[in-house]
Amino acid sequence: MDIDTFINNYREAFGQQTELPIAFWYSDRPEAPTEKVSGCFFKSMAQVRSGKTISLNAETIGCGGGKFYTGFTDMPEHVPGFVSLKEKYKKTPEMVVDFIQEIQVPKAEKAWLHFTRIDNLASFDKAEGILFLATPDVLAGLTTWAFFDSNAFDMVSAPFGSGCCSVVTQTVLENRKQGKRTFIGFFDPSVRPYFEADLLSFTIPMSRFKEMYHTMRESCLFDTRAWDKIKDRIQNARKETTPFNHLNISFEIRPDISLREVTIEDATAIYHAIDTHRDYMRTWLPFVDNLKSAADEESFLKGVLSVPADSYEPIFGIWNKQNEICGLVGFHFSDFANHRTEIGYWLLPEYQHQGIMTACVRRLCQWAVEAKDIKRIQIRCATGNTASNGIPVRLGFRLEGTERAGELLASGEYADIHVYSILKEELMEQQIQLNEHNKQEYPPMHTAEHILNQTMVRMFGCPRSKNAHIERKKSKCDYELQEEPTAEMMEEVERRINEVIDRHLPVTIEFVPKAEAGKIVDLSKLPEDASETLRIVRIGDYDTCACIGAHVNNTSEIGHFKMLTYDYTDGRLRLRFKLT
Repeated sequence: MDIDTFINNYREAFGQQTELPIAFWYSDRPEAPTEKVSGCFFKSMAQVRSGKTISLNAETIGCGGGKFYTGFTDMPEHVPGFVSLKEKYKKTPEMVVDFIQEIQVPKAEKAWLHFTRIDNLASFDKAEGILFLATPDVLAGLTTWAFFDSNAFDMVSAPFGSGCCSVVTQTVLENRKQGKRTFIGFFDPSVRPYFEADLLSFTIPMSRFKEMYHTMRESCLFDTRAWDKIKDRIQNARKETTPFNHLNISFEIRPDISLREVTIEDATAIYHAIDTHRDYMRTWLPFVDNLKSAADEESFLKGVLSVPADSYEPIFGIWNKQNEICGLVGFHFSDFANHRTEIGYWLLPEYQHQGIMTACVRRLCQWAVEAKDIKRIQIRCATGNTASNGIPVRLGFRLEGTERAGELLASGEYADIHVYSILKEELMEQQIQLNEHNKQEYPPMHTAEHILNQTMVRMFGCPRSKNAHIERKKSKCDYELQEEPTAEMMEEVERRINEVIDRHLPVTIEFVPKAEAGKIVDLSKLPEDASETLRIVRIGDYDTCACIGAHVNNTSEIGHFKMLTYDYTDGRLRLRFKLT
């Protein structure tokens, strides 16, 4: 069996633009570095479809059922109850147990399971099976081809099971007995959000593919009027696809969060994120009630991405390390002739209050003025949406006024809308101000100084350090104390600081108007020429301080705080410390 020959035959039968199938196999070694996939591992199939190889094992598969059905682990105890009582795929947990006992999921004989598009294979020899992602028309062709040389009623089967069971488990079982069945799958609602609405899986085990490979050109897929009509429809559907804008822009916001321009392929993931948080999001986002399916989201994205290039307004997905969507932020209502734009955003509740959206909006503001020569950026927020209003305030936007009854909410009530704006020169001034600070400053030590300051304030009621010398190797801070502390007290200072560090607190940055900042932090040390917008650094719930210096993203990056020496003279306590 020759891979290139099959690819040529497949494209001749189904059209040159038809998506190539995916091969999967087991081996003792990984083929490509793959991060752990939380939940269904078919989330990562988007990477495979784009031409990458993924390697999965018991550690990188986050779903207990996925580990089990791929043969890497025994069945987790919670699975029967979860499948029945939570997912409601079977009436009782006992039925789930009976199903699992009947199917007899085989143990994996090797440590790794790989997926890749067949054009990345050197040969079919190592493949366990071939997975097709098929529309109804493609599925019709594959099914008819499978029945071409057999009268077996079950030659094409659709057995109950999860996505991984219908693809991997059934294939392995069929190969071990040299069976001939092929399998239609992806009926499992848990796997469907990760694929387009019109796709199902069709899997051919290698025990059967070795036969079907040779019958393909003999079947109805070649030289029949009936199939030619279907093939023309498949090809015409591809031709009707509008070319989409894509600038291939991405930004790292922090080690675990990135911004990436969305594509049509992201529609299902975006819809799933919205749908699973529908009740929460519809409060302030009226469009949620009109979003009924992934197809609706796909239609929206097609409208956004298919405009003329000179009118294109990019939308960015906010993605975590597991390549899961956390939110969206993007441009709309732009007037490029007058160098104006507006930014809109939403963020899932579990990612809020971490400074994520503030950092994302800040980065896109910078991109807009630098890459697109935008003069004015606007943000509109319902007056009652406190979290949304906080973002432009923190970023130094100016509140220009309020639109009365500016938006009709899903509740049927009209919301007043705050209108904020910032100009290019104001953004540039912020950047200059922040970049004027010591560029050589060592972030872990600077963040440790903040924790030290707050610890001293809490323990001794003294002001924050008024004289500090912060260096990478060792640092010192001076504090005004009425009495000399004991050695036990200083040991307690060190202990408390390390206790805070070990809590792995997030370190976030906000931009707050000076008038409001005074309600949050002590501004007594603020220079007279400070701007009207201040940069506020928060270390979890432990410390808040106005600061223009460099910091870590999380206290886990600091290390261990070690008190070196201290001395007390005339009401001044000088502490010397380092990080290990």
